[in-house]
Amino acid sequence: MNNHTHPRSMRHTPRISMSVIVLLCAVMLAIGMGLALLLIRPIPPKDLDSKATAGTMTVEDGVFDDRRAVTFRLTQSSASTLQMPQDGTLTSSTCTAGAALHSGTSMFSINDHAVLSLHTSIPLYRPLAIGTQGNDVRSLHDALRDLGYAAPDTDTFSSDSIAAFNALAEKTGAPLITADNGWSFNPAQILWQPASAMTIRQCPVRVGAQVHAGDNIAQTAPIITNVAIIRTPENADGQPAAGKRTVTISDKTFEIDDDVTQMNDPAFLNAIAASREYQSMLSGSGSGVSASSSSGASPQQSAAADGSSVDVIYQWSLAEPRAVSIVPPSALTGVSSGKGCVTVDGRPQQVTIVASQLGRSMVSPQSGTLEHVDVPADKTVSCR
Repeated sequence: MNNHTHPRSMRHTPRISMSVIVLLCAVMLAIGMGLALLLIRPIPPKDLDSKATAGTMTVEDGVFDDRRAVTFRLTQSSASTLQMPQDGTLTSSTCTAGAALHSGTSMFSINDHAVLSLHTSIPLYRPLAIGTQGNDVRSLHDALRDLGYAAPDTDTFSSDSIAAFNALAEKTGAPLITADNGWSFNPAQILWQPASAMTIRQCPVRVGAQVHAGDNIAQTAPIITNVAIIRTPENADGQPAAGKRTVTISDKTFEIDDDVTQMNDPAFLNAIAASREYQSMLSGSGSGVSASSSSGASPQQSAAADGSSVDVIYQWSLAEPRAVSIVPPSALTGVSSGKGCVTVDGRPQQVTIVASQLGRSMVSPQSGTLEHVDVPADKTVSCR
């Protein structure tokens, strides 16, 4: 019997290539990421979702003051000079280019006595004794009261006038009105300035120099003579809301009526001249300054220096902020010319659209109040 060994049949096991495995993993990963995105898809806010189901939304009450930027276009005179009121030796000076000279302060001393700088609407041209009357007296009184001193509201020089002037003179170190000068005011005591706040451009006289009455002691930048209010903005905010507005300049608040386009009130002009915004523009550090020119000064600075018009930006707001109802844009329908329509339980109600900000519409109902609105509005009804 022959013993034959029969070889076992070879079994062929199919092999899956590595590239196929990688491909399958990539497909599974893509499917998983797609499912994850579907699950975590952000849900838009209800008031911004155009497919939101119909319902009602409680109205939020708010106050709208329409605070925004406003451009004041300043008309300026040419540069001016300040003249020394008396003879003597210039013993001290704080005059420097770019310095601000304010009414009621002292920048110079003659013969070791401070020279008081003062802005009056009429230059003071004669001695004033008790009982003297005139517009120059009233101008002096007005200037003293503007600085916070208790000068009388009259055109007659009196002991009260002397008391008010001496209070200012004592504060600045200037000579007082006393019995030694016959209780009489001498205009040589005053360096007259044509505006209450002025910016120095040049200081031609050095300490130690001999000066005479009428000598030019300093040259100043142009004086603001008028302000045009630019109400049409060049941005997406749209026209400002109608109504009287307030603007605070140099810590003073001014009201501007809705139909006013020009301002030339001296108090308003002086506040602008003393303001940080205007001074920053002059120095080249303000936000309204354009790119520098080849001379090293910006176009705004050059315009300010030669007396041309310049633009300065401030912030203003409604003098009487408005109570508004805040609704989502989807609650409005039939919007036209600042008017619109909301529906309340299917009933239309006309509203005035005061403003729209960040997906919120601020409206004022034509009558009554809004407690809730339909969202979205029922477009099958009309307020007309």
